[in-house]
Amino acid sequence: MARGRQKRPSRSERHRRRHAPARRPVSELTVRLPERHVEPETVIAHLGPTNSGKTHDALRFLIETGRGVYAAPLRMLAQEAHRRLSVELGEEGVGLVTGEERVNPGAPIVCCTAEMAPASGETLVLDEVQWAEDEERGSAWTRLLLGGEYRHILLLGAVEALPLVRHAFPQVELRFFERKAPLDWAGRRGINGLGPGTVVVAFSRRAVIGLAGELNQLHPGRVACLYGAMPLASRREEIDRFVDGRAEVCAATDVLGHGVNLPCETLLFAETTKFDGKERRDLEPWEIAQIAGRAGRFGFHERGHVGVLTGVPWADPDPELVRAALVPHIPIEDGHLGYRIVDSGRLRPQLSDLNVTRVDELEPALHAWRHAALRYWSVDGWLEVESIQPLLARLDAVRDALHHARRSLELADVWKLVQAPVDEDNAPLLGTLAAALAGDRPQQTVLGWILDPRRLAAAGLEEAEQAAREASILRWFALQYPGVAGVTSERAAALEEAAAARVVGELRAEIEDPTIGRCRVCGARTAPWATLCDRCFMARGYRAGRR
Repeated sequence: MARGRQKRPSRSERHRRRHAPARRPVSELTVRLPERHVEPETVIAHLGPTNSGKTHDALRFLIETGRGVYAAPLRMLAQEAHRRLSVELGEEGVGLVTGEERVNPGAPIVCCTAEMAPASGETLVLDEVQWAEDEERGSAWTRLLLGGEYRHILLLGAVEALPLVRHAFPQVELRFFERKAPLDWAGRRGINGLGPGTVVVAFSRRAVIGLAGELNQLHPGRVACLYGAMPLASRREEIDRFVDGRAEVCAATDVLGHGVNLPCETLLFAETTKFDGKERRDLEPWEIAQIAGRAGRFGFHERGHVGVLTGVPWADPDPELVRAALVPHIPIEDGHLGYRIVDSGRLRPQLSDLNVTRVDELEPALHAWRHAALRYWSVDGWLEVESIQPLLARLDAVRDALHHARRSLELADVWKLVQAPVDEDNAPLLGTLAAALAGDRPQQTVLGWILDPRRLAAAGLEEAEQAAREASILRWFALQYPGVAGVTSERAAALEEAAAARVVGELRAEIEDPTIGRCRVCGARTAPWATLCDRCFMARGYRAGRR
């Protein structure tokens, strides 16, 4: 078979290749580990389940030392700690620093997300230390474990993180905490008899909204709803409704297991399977335990109750799967039991690790760093190399946008954009920001439209959720490049506020007059992920066959 002719490079491409500086060999790459030059005076680990008081005691220590950092995995957790400390110390005594906001950042005590924690200080309270093994964000925790130079370090997490903690600090002082409100098995509970303070859990956005619609038939206007795609301000509104009693019951996804503290007495699983991006599978025991631990919040209820929901046609939870997960069964160390073993921390490179001077060297350097790191750290069993795919995807989005706009950016700016808190769905916005930063005026016009809250006047629920995600990215950009391309923190915050309000309004409308969980032809009840009931689906198939 004849081979096709290779396309001849254009004149501009040939010119660029002739005049571009020679690319340095990637063998010049230097792989570096974070290093600690000053050892801490004290390292204490608070290990235990949710609702055990480990965070409360750590914050008390932070108050007593008077200076330091509380670092959390989520913006909501950082905000919650900021509110708690502000009540006691006053607003001037506490700051808040996340990727999207800065509030009094020079305060003696700062609450932040782990990525924003400074490398040194007086006291570090590092929450949810088991996040060090997360495939995409673990590096922020691991770098603090390896190189954070603080006088006092407090590590908070599940008992499963004990091996990880000992790898990082062999001489750590361990303090174990027990739940303050015991958990009881509640068995099967019917949807018709749910009392106030009940949270029902499902594992997709559509399932939760459909479930909230079912609950609203029994508790009109008194149902709260929580899911991951919900803007933070909307989530806070739903939590407040549940806390102050305006909502009696709540339908939630597993976002509940990530720092959402509700006065929940009874927690029921409507599903015990979830889609993990590859397949639909049974929940792992540790996933069930993490969510179930939200029942019986200390100070509100003496005990927590965990069970499964019945009476919903499309929901078929496995009671035994939940019941078995309420008791830890995996030996950790020193006689402690947990649900899994967390014994590794992940790392990914910083720009200073890559030894590059030009943008076109970034991609090969990232690959070379990964290969070198895999060889270099294979001798140390607790360090693993974090995935570089999210970095490469963002790098592609930035380079493509600059190419189409015929613009360029300095290496430091490209790297900063590559670090942006952007998921795959929002890669086009990242490209818009890159081109706008490089001076492309048409993209500034696009950003002006995105920032205009008036475009949400008739927005549906999903469109408002997307606008909130865009607002969060724009708040991050405004902090990195104040006022560039007309993007300011004030305008981005106004968009986020408008989007959150629109989400709450549209969510209320969906719950009270649901389309999710209803056949779009006849209005009959159906599974939330289906648009037609069985009868209409069969009828449509029959008509298609007749044609």
